[in-house]
Amino acid sequence: MTGLAVALVLISAIAHASWNLMVRRSNKPELTNWMMATCGALLASPIAVYMFLTNPPSSVGWWYILGTVILHIAYFFTLGRAYKHGDLSLVYPIARGLGLVLIPVVGVTVLGESVSILAGFGIIAIFTGVVMVGSSSGTGFRVWLKPKSVFADRGVLFALATGMLIAAYSTLDKRGVEYVEPIFYMFCLTLGGSVGVLPIIARSYASREFIVEIRTRWRIGLLGGMCQFLAYTLVLSAFRLSPVSYIGPFRELAILIGVVLAVLVLKERVTRGRAAGAMAIGFGSLLVAIAP
Repeated sequence: MTGLAVALVLISAIAHASWNLMVRRSNKPELTNWMMATCGALLASPIAVYMFLTNPPSSVGWWYILGTVILHIAYFFTLGRAYKHGDLSLVYPIARGLGLVLIPVVGVTVLGESVSILAGFGIIAIFTGVVMVGSSSGTGFRVWLKPKSVFADRGVLFALATGMLIAAYSTLDKRGVEYVEPIFYMFCLTLGGSVGVLPIIARSYASREFIVEIRTRWRIGLLGGMCQFLAYTLVLSAFRLSPVSYIGPFRELAILIGVVLAVLVLKERVTRGRAAGAMAIGFGSLLVAIAP
């Protein structure tokens, strides 16, 4: 990874952990997540309109935009549901950690990238950390040995679905930013995702609840929207500098930041197993990031 790519991803990790904290603090995380995405798109709209007028995407670029919008609609839904049923220190490491494990695998098999032996050890450490974190919830290691246990813990279930979606859209977006400027690409996926997920979450909430959320938490929506937009725009820019097999894992240092914030801000109880799992994920992330 280049020095610039490292700097971009480090800033992205802080922004990403911060907006996840804001979502988890909400008593209606699905609504808060939707409002943040909408605010992020609105704040970026002037720049996006200018970029569209001066450098519109090619026809191939629009297909990538459509694909990432569909994946992000699903991502916004599963992430909101995961936080509705699980703690930040549980959902965040599992979702990000699983995505981290899958990204290099897809990068090698689909994009033709290569992963060194050191990176392989990092991926093993990450997978171990994901298992440890998931096993700190409810039924312990049985959540991984018995599929029914996974479905019984809805926080873990939606976190796993989120992780698979992260791997899918990261691989797609690596190619997408070759055809579309990162800021405009991010604007389209954010706006499309927030509009697309609205009918889904509207089935669970009354119109009055949307109005109350906007009136009482609009500042959080703006701040979180800026963090959301900044976090992934920086990653999209880093995709142009280094392989997704390395960028994807390295950005998961945000997991450690997320667990620390869960303890310091949310006062969540983090067991030794969950903390050790998060540390393993962070250690594995570093190995993958520094691997040749």
